Amino acid sequence: MTIGSRLVFGSADLRADSATEPLLDRFYEAGGRSLDVANVYADGESARAVGAWLASRDVREDIVLYAKGCHPPYCSPSLVAAEVDKALNDLGVDRLDVFSLHRDDPDVPVEMFAEALVAHVENGKLAAFGVSNWTMPRFRALADCLNGGRDRLVAFSNHFSLGEMVTPTWPGCLAMTKADMSELAEGGIQALAWASLASGYFAGRAAPSWDSPANEARRLRARELAEELGTSPAAVALSYVLNQPPHVLALVGTRSQAHLEEALSACRLRLTPDQLSWLEDGGPTR
Repeated sequence: MTIGSRLVFGSADLRADSATEPLLDRFYEAGGRSLDVANVYADGESARAVGAWLASRDVREDIVLYAKGCHPPYCSPSLVAAEVDKALNDLGVDRLDVFSLHRDDPDVPVEMFAEALVAHVENGKLAAFGVSNWTMPRFRALADCLNGGRDRLVAFSNHFSLGEMVTPTWPGCLAMTKADMSELAEGGIQALAWASLASGYFAGRAAPSWDSPANEARRLRARELAEELGTSPAAVALSYVLNQPPHVLALVGTRSQAHLEEALSACRLRLTPDQLSWLEDGGPTR
């Protein structure tokens, strides 16, 4: 898997307007083949905009759809069927490549979620499934209860970026560590890093969830390295995620052609191990 193929276009900001098709066209033209959608994004408008693009360009077979459902207040095994159907209907497709539970309800036994998800693999509506904003212990329990069907569990999506999330962006948001990502790699699980640019923090925007002295130092180092490499701090920060092990995918959403080009430029950056380490902790070499 190339670094470029690991960039996932997040659809949260897309709408049924004139901005969407040119953005998705450019992403596809550049080799992008993975899209992230969720039932909660604009109450389905984002997914419908993606679905309209898929239909008009006849590219469904080329695209991997990472869909999410069961966001509170719909986080229940009894509602998985309705959430899967909403995603299918909004996108105008008959099968989802990966359907992830957008949140967890720790009071619900994982076996109940597993049963609901497996049922939709068996009826052909899902090729595979995953979870988002789950703890690693709950994820392990889910994997363990699947027994021989564990290969259907393919994705885990929590926050990861050059910055450490110091406060949840929304209730129930969770981050993953490098140790978590190593464990996922051992199980053959894709790690989808949402907010891989820390909600614009590394582009210089205010992002309270990443406001800390340690993150400010990382942002300054990203700026310094960007000057040396002739690129932008945001591209350096995104490249940091893309230069993690190959099972790590970076989710990036935008409504700006310029910001999309910046994200695509990050796919062309190859950071050395010393540069990655220096970005993290400011060690003596880079």
